[in-house]
Amino acid sequence: MATNLSKIKKVKAEKVAALRAAGVEPYPETKETITPIAVILKQFDEFAVSQKKGRIAGRVIAKREHGGATFVDIFDGTAKMQAHYKQDLLGPDTYRFLIDYIDIGDFVESSGPFFITRRGEQTQEVVSFSVIAKALMPLPEKWHGLADVDERFRKRYLDILMNEDARKIFVKRAVIMKALRDFLDEEGYMEVETPVLQTVAGGAIALPFKTRLNALKMDLFLRVAPELYLKRLLVGGYPKVYEIGRCFRNEGMDATHNPDFTMMECYAAYQNYKDGMAFTERMIRAIFAAALPESHLQLERDGKMIDLQSPFAVVKFNDLLKKYAGIDYDTTSAVEMAKKAKQLGVAFPKGAGKGKIADELYKELARPHLVHPTFMTHHPLELSPLAKRAADDQEKAARFQLVVAGIEMVNGYSELNDPAEQLARFKAQDKLRKKGDAEAQPMDHDFIDALEYGMPPAVGVGVGIERLVALVTGVHSVREVMLFPTMRPKKGRK
Repeated sequence: MATNLSKIKKVKAEKVAALRAAGVEPYPETKETITPIAVILKQFDEFAVSQKKGRIAGRVIAKREHGGATFVDIFDGTAKMQAHYKQDLLGPDTYRFLIDYIDIGDFVESSGPFFITRRGEQTQEVVSFSVIAKALMPLPEKWHGLADVDERFRKRYLDILMNEDARKIFVKRAVIMKALRDFLDEEGYMEVETPVLQTVAGGAIALPFKTRLNALKMDLFLRVAPELYLKRLLVGGYPKVYEIGRCFRNEGMDATHNPDFTMMECYAAYQNYKDGMAFTERMIRAIFAAALPESHLQLERDGKMIDLQSPFAVVKFNDLLKKYAGIDYDTTSAVEMAKKAKQLGVAFPKGAGKGKIADELYKELARPHLVHPTFMTHHPLELSPLAKRAADDQEKAARFQLVVAGIEMVNGYSELNDPAEQLARFKAQDKLRKKGDAEAQPMDHDFIDALEYGMPPAVGVGVGIERLVALVTGVHSVREVMLFPTMRPKKGRK
C-alpha cells in the first residue's frame, strides 16, 4: 500500500512540475470573488433564470467523463455542487487540461451560468476554470467505517472530509458552545480569561504538567483548572464571571479523559450550591433545547430513554456508598475503607486518604447506576478542599455533581471564603502530598492573601465540554468530539 501511495504521489508531483514548466502556478491566490456553494443553491432559481454567471471554488470529490463532456462534483465546505465541463464550449486544449491535470482531491475554481440537468441535478455550466491547489496524496476511497479508529483521529482532516457523521459532530459542538455562551450571557455572567501558565496548579485534585520559563528561571504549570483565578475576580468585585478554556491534567486516557480538555467554569457571588443546582438544570435544558430541538428533552442512550425535562434527582454520596458498596462512610475508618476496596477489587492511588478511597469505590460501583440526571451531594470534605462545609453535616462539603448516563457532567459547590479555614485545608492537602498523593491540592499563599481581602459568599460550577458534547451527540468517547485528541506518535515519527 505504501509503495502504491508513493507512486501516486510521484505522478502528482510530476504534474505540479509540468504545470510550472508550462507557466501555470498550481498554488495561486484567488483573485476574484468566490460565492459559497450553499448561497448559490439557496438562490439557484434566480441564478438559473437570469443566466447570471457565478464563480465557485472547492475540492474535486468526484469526476465522471462522458465523451466530450465531464461532470465534476465540487465541495467547498458549505455544500456540494456538480460542474459541467464541455469540450465544445471550452475548446479542445482547455478541456484537455482538465483531463490531464485535474484529479480528485485538487481544488479548482470555475465560472459560468447555472442550469438543471435532465436528471434534476443543479449544475454549473463551466465557461472558464483554473486549478488553485494541487493535492499530492489521493483521498481515501472508503474512509467512512474505517476499522482503524486511531487513524481517523490522527488524520482528522480526512475523517471530517470523508465521514459525514464525524463532520456533523463538530458542527453540533459549535452549536452547543454558542448555546452555552448565550445562556451564560443571559444569566448575567461576564466572560474573562485567566492564566494557562500558573505558578501553582490549583483549583482541582489532579496531577499537573510542569514546564520551565527560562526568562525568569522558574517552574510553571499548565493549569488543571481556572478556579483560583476566577475567584480572585470575585474578590475584585465582579459578581458573575465565566471562562471557557483548555485545561491540562497529567492523567490516564480513557473514554471520558484526555490530557487536555475544555472546561467551562463560572462563579456567582451571593449564591450557594443549591442555587448552583437550579442553575445547572436550567443550563442543561437550554443547551439540549438549542442543540436538539426535536428531542423535546428526551435522550436515548444505550437503549434507555433519559428524561431531561423532569426535575433532576438528588442523592447523597454516603447513601450511594451504602447502597452499592455496602459501606457507611461515617462509621468506617480509613484502614477499613482500604481493606474493603481491596476486597471489592477497586484500585486507589498510593497515599490516598479515606475520602479518596471512598470516591474510587463510588466511581467504580455506584456511578454507573446513575443513568437519569442525578445530583450527587455531600462529598467527603477531604475531596473538596476549596468548598464550604455543608450546613447540615460539617464533615461533608456543600457540593454537588451532576451525573447523567453514569458520567460526571457538572461539578459545583459553595465556595470556601474563610481564609483561615482555607489555609488549614491547604495544609491538610500538603500532608496527603507528603504521604504520596501527587494529586492533592498544593498550597497557594497568594490565593490566601486574596481571600484575606474578603470574598463574598459564592457558588462555582464547572462543566467538562467534551463530556457534554459526547452526551448530546450520542457518542461514547470524548476523543470522538475532540478535533485533535492526544495520540501516541506513529513509530518512526516524533
